[in-house]
This record gives sequence, structure tokens and C-alpha cells, in this order.
Amino acid sequence: MALKPTLAFQFPTVAPALKLATILLLLLGIGLGTVGDYGVSWDEGTEISTAKYNFEWITQGEKIPKDLRHDGVAFNLLAELAYQGKAFIDERLDNPWADQGLEEGDRAIAQAIHRRIQLKHPLTFVTAMIAYGAVAALVAMLTGFEYAWFGPLVLALIPRFWAHGFYNPKDIPFAALFTLTTAVGAALINYDIRPRPSPLSPNRFPIYVALYGVLIGVLCSIRIEGFLLLGFFPLAHVIAQGFRRGWWGMVVEALPSYLLMVITWGITTTLLHPAAWSNPLGWFWATLAYLSQTTWPGVVLFAGQILPADQVPRSYLPVWLWQTTPLLWQVGLGLGLLFIGINFRRFTPLQRGATVLVLLQIILLPGLAIAQGAPIYNGLRQFLFILPGVGAIAAAGLIWSYQQLVRGVQRFFALTGMTVAMSAIAVTMITLHPHQYVYFNWISGGLPAAYGRYDTDYWGLSLREAIEWVNDQASPGSTVAVGGPLYIAQMFTSPELTLLDIEADLDYGAKGSPPDYYVAMPYIELPFLFPQCPVVYAVERDGVPLSTV
Repeated sequence: MALKPTLAFQFPTVAPALKLATILLLLLGIGLGTVGDYGVSWDEGTEISTAKYNFEWITQGEKIPKDLRHDGVAFNLLAELAYQGKAFIDERLDNPWADQGLEEGDRAIAQAIHRRIQLKHPLTFVTAMIAYGAVAALVAMLTGFEYAWFGPLVLALIPRFWAHGFYNPKDIPFAALFTLTTAVGAALINYDIRPRPSPLSPNRFPIYVALYGVLIGVLCSIRIEGFLLLGFFPLAHVIAQGFRRGWWGMVVEALPSYLLMVITWGITTTLLHPAAWSNPLGWFWATLAYLSQTTWPGVVLFAGQILPADQVPRSYLPVWLWQTTPLLWQVGLGLGLLFIGINFRRFTPLQRGATVLVLLQIILLPGLAIAQGAPIYNGLRQFLFILPGVGAIAAAGLIWSYQQLVRGVQRFFALTGMTVAMSAIAVTMITLHPHQYVYFNWISGGLPAAYGRYDTDYWGLSLREAIEWVNDQASPGSTVAVGGPLYIAQMFTSPELTLLDIEADLDYGAKGSPPDYYVAMPYIELPFLFPQCPVVYAVERDGVPLSTV
């Protein structure tokens, strides 16, 4: 049965817009009000340094390090420009690397990175809001604008996406722009297929598709994998047409527009990757080769085993998706797929286009990574871009299922059950705050069942909380070592304490005297480097230790 809005959900035109605006403003307010609670993730220093390396490449011809040459840099450059703009308003431009006497590991660099992070975290969350808005658009396309408000609510109650939205400078901008590009693509397909008011009406499709190529180029400035949308869009265009008589003619007619899209994508991608300026095609192919052959030197904890990232089983990603997505949304996803399967032939071109693009967003890239045996690590982190699509389809599935209930008492119990389930997710997120990214759903046993079997705080976000406890407790001059990124320790350790480098000064416990305080994130052997020292404090959530002192 196709989705048919009922009287219970029909509002004046302005009412759905007000509901959507209320939800989005509420999420924005909560996010900006709590952004200061979050710690710093392991990779943020590296991401900030990419702006420096690209600036030096442009102005001085200094080569970009090989492992960063193929990374997208646009969001990091945007964040640096925003920071320098703020610094200019404060009457001082801030370049901590201008003093050549500073070397890697210098505390002044860590403090400079920290100043940037204080602006970059809010900017990251504002960027994440693009994903919430795009999910609202997708839900509106699939089920009607009166239900659009439900989409961002579902996505916000996926704990790992919410948490990463504050401090993940690569995967969150990519997820947000990917979802926006999906929604815009569906709207473009609908624009082309819908009947024109008049044969004399101007056809702006080529212009819009050229601009769409620019949008894909911006997406690729975050992660180059976004170029796959150059294929997703024509495929969805054809399927949305419904393979009706004359569809091949439509493809032929659209080919010049597709070509224009590729050209504008190529120009935009090149402009936003300084490393590509001297040889765009060579850089692009080298980047694809690098990504297909890249390795990661770390290890992961999966099902109680410590494994290199390139040796994880093919079940790694599906298991993480199952364990870390709330059960309510997994049920909604199943219902959404049922909704699509039953009604696809009756869908409008807009619904078909949105469906195909969302399914490709969810399935293709993860499927390719699993099939190729690519290194996968940090749980779902590399694949956060699938969660907005999961949220959109789950929302559509739950709305459609509600519509199938014809009795008022059935709808009452359905709404009550859903409200209780959503409230339970929200309470869990509040309990975990600000470490929602260690969420595991109750059917998998929650965080206690995952402890010691799966990675939890793999990015060291809880180090800040543990170090701040040491600052309050330790006597001036006490020695402190941190099992985690040195620059995070330098950001938060009080200058009254003596900070030791866990590698250079202590050789991971193999030399020198133990520090007065040792703070360790829960990564592999780090919590166990000084077994003779008692644990005096732990950052805990749900009874599970994250960082320990």
C-alpha cells in the first residue's frame, strides 16, 4: 500500500515548515550549547596541519607530505580562514609556524592547534547541520513535506553521528555534503522529468547539472570518493524515468549535460586540491591508486581479537553497524526497504530518484570496501556518510508503517511505543555525554558487553576529562605522562605540572622512573604500561572505564 497522508497528519502549509524549523533550531541550539564539552580527537592536529602544508605548497613550493597529498583540504582551509578572520578582528594574525625555532612536539604548536579547535568544533557542528537539513529534504521527497521534521530527529538520535558532528573534521563534512548532493540530485532529476508548463519554457537542466558538477567537486574536496556521484546521478536519472518508451532518447539528450557536469566537477576538484594544480589528471589517478593500496599501521579490537586493519573480517562493518545503530532505527530501516519494495513502481520520479541515490549512498561504497578487503578501522568512522541515508529510509519506513494502522487505538500504542523507544535513546545519549560515540545498542549488550571486545574511545576524546582531574589533584611540579597523542596532553595539562613524553622520556615504561600520574586512553596496551601503579580515577560511562589515571 502506497503512503497516503491521513487527516491526523495533515496541516496547513505553514505548520510543517514551522515544525521542521523548530526541530532544526532545537538541534542547533543544543549543539552549540554543548560543543565546549567535547574533547579533542586523535586526528585533529593532523587535519589542521594539512592547511599549513597546502599553504606552504602554494606560497613557498614546499612539498606536501606524501600521506597528505591525496587528502581533501577544503574544510580544513575553510576552518583556518575562519580562524584567521577571527584573529584579524582581534587585531592579530596568528601563524604559530612563522617562528622557525618551533619544532614538532613544541607545546606552543599544541596550544595554537587548541585555539583553532575552539572555533573549528562549532564550525564542524554547523556543517553537520547540513546533513540534518538534507535528511529532512529526503524524507519530504519520500513521504511528503508534512513529515520532513521527523528525518533530522531520527538522525540526531543516532548517537555516533551526533557525537562525531562536533570533532570529526573529515568524515562529518563528507557525510553532510554527500547527503546534500543526494537530495539536490533527486530534485534535479525531478526537474528534468516533470512536464514543462509550456513547450516554450526554457530548459535550464544543463545549467543546473553544470552547477551540480561544482557541488560534486566541493564534495570531492573533502574526500575524493565523492566522484562516484558522477555515475550515481545518470543511473538514478534513468531509473527515475522508469525505463519507459523513449528513455534511451532521454539519455542521449542528456549526454551533453552529463559531460558538462564532468567538466565543472573536474575544474572544481582541481581548484580545491592545490596538490593537483600542476598535473590534475595525474594527481587524480595517483589518488585513486593511493586509496586502493593504502594501509593503516594501527590495529583494531574486534570480537575480542586484536587485528591489523587490513586483516579484519568482511563482517567488521556490518557488525559495527548492527551494534551501534539503535534497534528502533534498524527496524525502521527494514520497514523502509519494505516500503520501497512494495511501492517503487508507483513512486513519482522524485521518489524514485531520491530512493536510488540514497540506496547507492548506503550500499555501494561500503560494499566496494568490503568486497576489496580494504583496511577498515575505528568502527563506522570512515562510513559515517551512510548514516544520514539510513536515517532517511528508517524515518520513511516508520511513517509508512504508521499509515497502515487504520484504528485509532493501534496508532495510539504505536506512537506511545515509539516515543518511549526514542526517549530511551535520548536518555542513553545524555548519560554518555559527551562521549556518545562509544554507544552500543542494548540488543548487543550495550557498552559493558563491548568493553574488552571492541574499540571504545579509540580517538582519545576522554583524555581531556582525565587530564583535568589530574590538574585539580596533583601538586605543582608533579610528573605526568599521557598514553595517547602528545599534543592533546600538551593542550590540557597544567603548566604547573611536568609533562613527560611517553615515548621519548619513558619509552612506554621501559626506561626512567614511573611518572607521578599516568593518564591512558583505552587503546590496546596503553592502559597497562605501568601495572604496578594503582588506578585512582577513571572517566566512566555506564560503569565502563574510558581514560584511566
